[in-house]
Amino acid sequence: MSVEFNFEIRSKDIAARIGKLEINKKELETPALMPVYNPNKPIIPVKDLKRKFNVKILMVNSYIVLRNKVLREGVLDLGIHGYLGFKGLIATDSGSYQLMNYGDVSTTNREIIEFQEKIGSEIGAFLDIPSLPNAYKPRALEQLELTLKRSKEAEDANFVVNAGIQGSTYLDLRRMAARKIGRNFKLCAIGGIVRLMEEYRFSNLVDIIATVKKNLPLDRVVHAFGLGHPMAFSLAAALGCDLFDSAAYALYAQDLRYMTVNGTKRLDNLEYLPCSCPVCSKYGIELKELEDREKTRNLAMHNLYVSLEELNRVKQAIKDGNLWELLSIRARSHPELLTGLERLKRYGRWLSELDPITKKSPFYYLGRESRYRTEVITARKRLKRVSSMNRVNVPPFGKVPIEILDVYPFGSFRVPESLIKEEPCFNVREIERIKGIMEYQFGSNASELVEKNFRIKKSKRTGRIRGVYRGRELIASVRASDHFVIPKSYLADELKKKFRYPRLRVVVDDDAAPFISEGRSVFAKFVVDIDPGLRANDEVLVVDRKDNLIGIGTLVLSPREVMDFDRGVAVRVR
Repeated sequence: MSVEFNFEIRSKDIAARIGKLEINKKELETPALMPVYNPNKPIIPVKDLKRKFNVKILMVNSYIVLRNKVLREGVLDLGIHGYLGFKGLIATDSGSYQLMNYGDVSTTNREIIEFQEKIGSEIGAFLDIPSLPNAYKPRALEQLELTLKRSKEAEDANFVVNAGIQGSTYLDLRRMAARKIGRNFKLCAIGGIVRLMEEYRFSNLVDIIATVKKNLPLDRVVHAFGLGHPMAFSLAAALGCDLFDSAAYALYAQDLRYMTVNGTKRLDNLEYLPCSCPVCSKYGIELKELEDREKTRNLAMHNLYVSLEELNRVKQAIKDGNLWELLSIRARSHPELLTGLERLKRYGRWLSELDPITKKSPFYYLGRESRYRTEVITARKRLKRVSSMNRVNVPPFGKVPIEILDVYPFGSFRVPESLIKEEPCFNVREIERIKGIMEYQFGSNASELVEKNFRIKKSKRTGRIRGVYRGRELIASVRASDHFVIPKSYLADELKKKFRYPRLRVVVDDDAAPFISEGRSVFAKFVVDIDPGLRANDEVLVVDRKDNLIGIGTLVLSPREVMDFDRGVAVRVR
């Protein structure tokens, strides 16, 4: 039986994405958290995970089930879904965690793969070999080679393979593993990172995730294996992780540890509960006085509430385009987390190629890391396109032509007063503003397309430019939210003549051309070429293979995403 697996991006910010994952007709929105359920020691019943937490996916350790005779027979008889009474997606682990902790497991790679097939796992795993951080490199390489060998046995598995990418803290090994695993598997799991989390080595975590992501096709779903603490969700999501799993919510509860988005507290040390989840609202500090079993169960529920709430907060930040602001806030909870955020500077160019060129939310300068944000990197690159003698200092972007001060991000950023310096004022004609925006948005010399007889129409309410006319013909509108130029047919034709192929272009297959010329959106699977200098949310020219203009629209994905994906909208055509 073949496994149906589809994934597409719905919203994006930095390298983070809200996606629609579909496996065998079951849908899951990502980023998603998979609570780990231990049928040997259930703390929160499955019925409560469904009813109280609306969980759509669970993770179960298949090795634990295999080694328990009663469990094994029950699960083989009813299937994993029937046994647990859960109709959503179920992912199973192979026993790699036990292998890392105890050095050996009583099963083989082939046996555990076949067992997961028999019990009906939608997502399963082969028996990869985790390497601890800073392991002896020859040993880490040996373990990685065995992991890659074992992955071959899972290529025809009757489930979606959660393919482990190992390599310890050696980035060359991670790079090799990502390239080899990414060629054969659609769901890739970054393994061996739990110890990094426990030791607060967030800069190493950033290095590993970024290295893996850079070497995987972008249509691969990425699982951060064992990353289950909410304080790191925003950082991992910003680097492009789609799935997380958490046994921490239960394990921490057994140790009477109380999770927050800023770290973990000992319940016994708390005099107030800084939370309003159903558990904390019901019991307050009296949670400490409950009978041990009830205390553990309720503490686990609190930990899971906090984790799921933070993941929703991350998704809303992606939707709003202000994930950087959430990252800056979360990083202040621990010095090593701030160090991890600052490590993103090393990967700024790569991240900026994925990040949208314009966003709904303003740019808030919240610390020195704001100087290296993706918006700053992209803006500084595009500022070189604009020919202007009149520039003002706009930290953290540098010298910005006054003609484009209304354009995102310059027109919608906030910095502390201490960074603001008095600058000379200039009077700028509206036609010069349009020229500057054209160069920033489309490229050097785009201003040459602005004719002397062009007429500017401004909003009566705000006084800002709203339209550009050539005689009575509207050739471009100016979007109020970001002051970007939205070209109409005449200007689009002129842009195509001005800039050689493939500049500003998204090239589509001839089979799709008739539908796009009627105003239909461009789907990624029909794109055959694209200007690599474009960014998501840029205005683009849609052409056929002969470079005939057939549409104008907004690019939804980054160029690399467009070429890697075969599902989802690439350009929204107007």
